Amino acid sequence: MEIESEKKDKDINKTQNEREIERLNRKLKRVMEEYAKCAKERDELRAAINVAKRKKGRPGLSTEKKAKICTLYQQGNSMRQTAQKAGVSLGTVSNVIDEAKKSSRIVYVYMDRKKPATLLDIYPAINRLEIWNFTDDLISRAFGSREKPSWQEYEQFLEDRCMPRTRYGIKKELEHMGLDSYDPFQIVEITKGRVYGDGQWLARMDQKGIDQIDCILKKTSKKTKEKQAKALLEFIDLWKEEQE
Repeated sequence: MEIESEKKDKDINKTQNEREIERLNRKLKRVMEEYAKCAKERDELRAAINVAKRKKGRPGLSTEKKAKICTLYQQGNSMRQTAQKAGVSLGTVSNVIDEAKKSSRIVYVYMDRKKPATLLDIYPAINRLEIWNFTDDLISRAFGSREKPSWQEYEQFLEDRCMPRTRYGIKKELEHMGLDSYDPFQIVEITKGRVYGDGQWLARMDQKGIDQIDCILKKTSKKTKEKQAKALLEFIDLWKEEQE
């Protein structure tokens, strides 16, 4: 009987010890998890402080420097050439160009009466544009057979959508429009590029529409230009209905 009692006591002690070990293990696990959490927060705080210190010690680019970078890029220099001539890093040039593109971007839908003919994605700050045609009718298109028009061709296109700069009484006409000089960019914004005698005009897309355009281009980035145009046209038809 005594032996059985001793064995029973040992079993009880063993069970109690095992439970205590389990309790301590759970406690240790909680402590380790809390330690890991605190260590992560500490590392994130250190990283944020280091970034703030680097930014504080690094002067931002002046407006003149940014303008110089854009001008060099406008002149046809590659980003690498622009970086070398401006004396800045390639990453800096990329950031400045992206910022300039975003701030100056204009998207027009060139309409032939009620039918979209060409989408123009324009970046005046860097003298770049890209187009998508929605029709095979060269007369209806903004640039006819040209698939990759130059900036000079775009400027000529805008002027063609304005009254002649040599027209008699042009100064008074400009004053009536609130302009002090003949600027096709500003004239088209006012007249929508409408010219007496034809039904073609320019519809400027709002930011909501531009965001949708970007989503479509991102989704179709690996597709052909023709398939991109088809996807864009489906959206533009819906967008046009909302504007009417």
